[in-house]
Amino acid sequence: MASYDFKKKYLPVLNKIGIGLGIGVFVLLLTQEYFFEEITFLKNVDLLTIDYRYQGRYEASDLYEQRLDKDVVIVGISDDDLKSMPHRFPFPRWYYAHLIENLERAGARVIAFDIEFQNPAEGDSVLREVLKKYDNVILATKVPTGVSTEKYEVRSVEQDFGSVFFDVNRNIGMVDIFKDRDGVCRRYLPMITVGDNLAPTFAFSALNQALKPPLPPLTRAKITDDYFVLRDRQIPKFDPQTFLLSYYGPNETFRYEKFSQVIDDEIFKTKDEMDIEEDLNLFDEDLMKRLKGKIVLIGSVMPEERDIHAVPIFKLDGDKKNYNMHGVEIHATAVQNLLDQNFISRPEHWVEASLILFFSLVTFLGILRFRQLKLRYAWLLEGGALVITIVLIAGLLEVSILAFTNANMLMNVVNPSFSIILAYFGTAVYQYLQEREQKALIKNVFGHYLSPTVVNILATDPSKARLGGDRRELTVFFSDIANFTTVSESFKQPEGLVDLLNEYLSEMTSIVLKTDGTLDKYVGDAIIAFWGAPLPQKDHAYRGCVAALEMQRKLAELRPKWKKEGKPELSCRCGVNTGTVIVGNIGGKDRFDYTVIGDSVNLASRMEGANKQYHSSIMISESTYGQVKDKVIVRELDLLQVKGKTEPVKVFELLGTASLKLSDGEKQSLELYHEGLKLYRKRTWDEAIAYFNQSHQLDPKCHVAQIYAERAGLYQLNPPPEEWNGVFVMTTK
Repeated sequence: MASYDFKKKYLPVLNKIGIGLGIGVFVLLLTQEYFFEEITFLKNVDLLTIDYRYQGRYEASDLYEQRLDKDVVIVGISDDDLKSMPHRFPFPRWYYAHLIENLERAGARVIAFDIEFQNPAEGDSVLREVLKKYDNVILATKVPTGVSTEKYEVRSVEQDFGSVFFDVNRNIGMVDIFKDRDGVCRRYLPMITVGDNLAPTFAFSALNQALKPPLPPLTRAKITDDYFVLRDRQIPKFDPQTFLLSYYGPNETFRYEKFSQVIDDEIFKTKDEMDIEEDLNLFDEDLMKRLKGKIVLIGSVMPEERDIHAVPIFKLDGDKKNYNMHGVEIHATAVQNLLDQNFISRPEHWVEASLILFFSLVTFLGILRFRQLKLRYAWLLEGGALVITIVLIAGLLEVSILAFTNANMLMNVVNPSFSIILAYFGTAVYQYLQEREQKALIKNVFGHYLSPTVVNILATDPSKARLGGDRRELTVFFSDIANFTTVSESFKQPEGLVDLLNEYLSEMTSIVLKTDGTLDKYVGDAIIAFWGAPLPQKDHAYRGCVAALEMQRKLAELRPKWKKEGKPELSCRCGVNTGTVIVGNIGGKDRFDYTVIGDSVNLASRMEGANKQYHSSIMISESTYGQVKDKVIVRELDLLQVKGKTEPVKVFELLGTASLKLSDGEKQSLELYHEGLKLYRKRTWDEAIAYFNQSHQLDPKCHVAQIYAERAGLYQLNPPPEEWNGVFVMTTK
């Protein structure tokens, strides 16, 4: 008993828990660093979520309003500054010597040039002497062209780091900008190995000088498993090579001072001062106060210098979002992060793993439970499950924004969201497999004594396993092999007849199924099928016509093959009628068939047999023709009163679909035939006979024209009674 309870009550629950956790484990394996980097889509989505949090934090904070209080000030060289300078850019290097003197006079804490001095130039001697005087000046250098900065270690044989002033100033900082795969700068390199030396990047060198006493130039930061350590700063790693920048805002969040103002003292003459012959001396007390105690970065902000890069925070320029930031401000952000110890950290790996397992389990169990609710409309369940999935992901994203904004904590959103999405699809697969198992059980139970079609209907909707039917308009099809008795007598061994019949029925049935018809039954060599049930079809009449035409085409292909094999060349006659029938499970409580009954079914059967009277292959009723008249080509046959009916029915020979290309003779024959039929019904026998004969001559396949010509000839000799209306009464099936 305990074993039974375990299997029935507890084992299914444990299976579901196992599947939910299994989805989480799969996500954990798939999102390992090596694999995750290879999944470009997931990586790109991860980067977008990081950008979304950057922007959300900026818009929700007052960081932008605090820019005047920052420790870093940027002296930007702009196009306006070029207009004020007596010399063209690049400036003589004594300009920078003069700039250093002014900044030192103002009490700048650190002076850092985001400008490379790689080759000798005018004014080097002056700048060299100034650099000897001050030890708080940092010079920029870059990794040699063609060397990758994908890691913090690169190789170069250069020992002067590309700086012509390395002999007098070893305070260098690498200014290479690290970008992610989408070209956006989110991370910063702490140091780069060049040759045998480990060189600090621009921000690290500036921090070293800002904290007193400074360590010797080219000081190495320590590297632990989780941090880059410089002096008393522990910078959390984003990956083994970089840390995340904590942006304070978009471009120009930091204070910018104009180069032309900082250099313009009582000694330096700008172009404006020369033009007006008056000293402006823009380097005044107010400017000196703004520079006192600051880390001053000097760099170009001219568009033509192309030192502008995409960042994850934008500002609006009119209606457009501008994500670009000057390279010097990216360095300023890194410096300010280091001074503020404003670092973005990530949760421990076990926290992320726990989140993935938690969300995969809760999502799988929750949505599976929701999907099993009994609602009238199935789409409500599917829509609700999708809404639950979206709400969970949105909630996770909102929590990650709060953590990023309030605690500088960067949670991974993509991996837990991926587990939620996989759990959502996992419930769909689980439910599908459960339903498939139930359907397999139904088929196993009923498949031995019910037709496969009915079994499939029962498996889809077990409520249909009841007696009774529905009244519905359908298109019913009957077909029979012409002269089947003669065909069967030609076989000495019944096995040969069975093989031929099986091949014929197989080919014809595949056409019924290809047009989404329902095979009702075989009656000997006859095929009964219908369209429009169990699934409604608006074009059921056209599907029935197409199936009949396709059968005739297929038989035309098979006859040469059968002839070559020494077998009879089979032909079939088809009857197609559209009308109201009863369709459903009809029979006894122990044995029933999914079939159709009604007068419309009987008429289709009679029409199939009536083809013999007109030497036609496919006969369709007026009700069928009414629904397909714009899609098919027909020849009107007769007003036919079949056996057992009192009302005549107009019937047509189906020639083809509207795309059928008739020859000129066939077109003319068809017109002559229909004109002859009008004359025939007006009792104008001579003219009718002439039209029919001419029609038959133009198209020998128009056998009915010959039949009508013979009838008209008989009526010439023995005219019909006055009440004659042209109806042909069939006395046999």
